[in-house]
Order: sequence, then structure tokens, then C-alpha cells
Amino acid sequence: MKMLLNAGHTSMVAMLALFALALISGCNSYQFGNPVELPFESIYIKPVSNDSFAPQAQALLSTQIRDAFIRDGRTKLVTSREAADAVLLINLTDYKRNAAARQSEDTTTAASFSLNLAAEVSLFNQNKGDYYFLKRIINGSSSAYVNNPYATPATAQTQDFLQMEYQAMPRLTHDLSRRIADEVLYTWEPR
Repeated sequence: MKMLLNAGHTSMVAMLALFALALISGCNSYQFGNPVELPFESIYIKPVSNDSFAPQAQALLSTQIRDAFIRDGRTKLVTSREAADAVLLINLTDYKRNAAARQSEDTTTAASFSLNLAAEVSLFNQNKGDYYFLKRIINGSSSAYVNNPYATPATAQTQDFLQMEYQAMPRLTHDLSRRIADEVLYTWEPR
């Protein structure tokens, strides 16, 4: 009986050892951060231009895209085109708002909108004088809800719409800035 207990104890120790070995070997290639090397060390982000009718979007997007690059940390953000290895050019080209849901009392009045903002994005290689990519169209989207229970009926529709658009624009540009940063920072991953 004693021998049987020792055999059970030995097999338990062996199983724990195998489990520990599997755990250690499974994590041996793990590393913090993003392992992808970018083909440029510094980047200049030209102020966003706006050929769309998106209100206040270019200032918001300019700030948010810079923040995205600073947070990533793999490339140095510089303040002049001459000091950069790469130049990011962004032009807002199209802004659309489509009714996503209608009021239950009046089906011609929208209760929420789907907002879409398109940008034409280019990444210029300063060192070689050519483009990493040219005029890629990147889209951002967000939803906005119109209903304001405190508005008077006479002013509700116009004020609700203006307020809705004002509040939704930072979310919309944040989505677009994230997508643009992903396009620039993660295109170099081996697939």
C-alpha cells in the first residue's frame, strides 16, 4: 500500500513538472509592446485639410492623430517636415449623415443618425522622395442620437440636431484617427 502511495505521489510530481515546463516554454517568445519595426524613425503630421462639410473635424482629427502616434511610441513625432523621415498627409473628403432610426410619432423625423467621415491619406517617404502609400481612402463612423427631452417643441428639432452633431464629432474623429494610425503603424507587419 505504501508503495502504491509513493507511485501516485511520483506521478503527481511528474505531471506538475510537465505542466510547469509547458507553461514556461509557451511563454518564452512573449514580449511587451509592438515588435513591428517601422521603415521610418520620425514622422511629421501635416495639419489636416478639410474638403468635407464636417464641422470642427479638422482640428479634432489633427489633435487625435498626433495623440495616437505619441501613445504608440515607436516613432518620433517632429514639428517640421524637414526633420522627418516620413510625412503624413490627411485630407477630409466626405462627410455623410444618414437617418438610422425614425421617431415613433413622426416617421419623417430622424431619432438617430449614422455619421461617416472619409479621409484621403498619404504617407510620403522624405528620404527617397516617393510615397509609402498614396491617397488611400479611410473611413470613420459613429452614431448620434437626436432626442432631447428638455427642449421645447418649436426649437427641439434644430437645436437637437446641432447639439447631436457637436457631441458626436469627437467620437467620429477619434474613430477615424484610430483607423489612420493603424493604417500607418501596422501596415508593416508580416502577414
